[in-house]
Amino acid sequence: MKKLKYILPALVLTLGVAACNNSLDKVFDSQTLVEFNDAILRTNATGRTYSITSVPNSVTAGGTTTAQLNLVGRQRSSETTVRVFVDATNSTTPTSSYTLSNGGNVTIPANMSFGSLTLTVGRATSTTAPIGNVVLVLDSTSTDFKPSQNYRRLGFSFRQ
Repeated sequence: MKKLKYILPALVLTLGVAACNNSLDKVFDSQTLVEFNDAILRTNATGRTYSITSVPNSVTAGGTTTAQLNLVGRQRSSETTVRVFVDATNSTTPTSSYTLSNGGNVTIPANMSFGSLTLTVGRATSTTAPIGNVVLVLDSTSTDFKPSQNYRRLGFSFRQ
């Protein structure tokens, strides 16, 4: 019994030291992904696979919001351009009621991990106008990067 009180702590200490992973220099080198930052931070809307954020607008003023795109992987020595499309099947707002900065092209500068896209919505037609949705989706045709499957869509809602 006396030996057990010395053997047990020695065994726990040995297992603890052996279980430590001393390789702290891990680098994400697998396939480069692009994702919407807000899709990571917000929970999905009910019955949808993406989040929907409200953009405040009124009959006297439009609204503006910025969506951040993250580059997941090694930073690039040259700029990366990501194309963002409007998902017409899930959007309920006419294209005349909003604009995307740079026509939906987002530039991630060299040696950076994120870029920004600005969505500007027009004034609401009335205080009782219906609320519409715009769903943005990342381009999946690039050979340089792929959109993250879980975070490639982002929705916005505002009065039309």
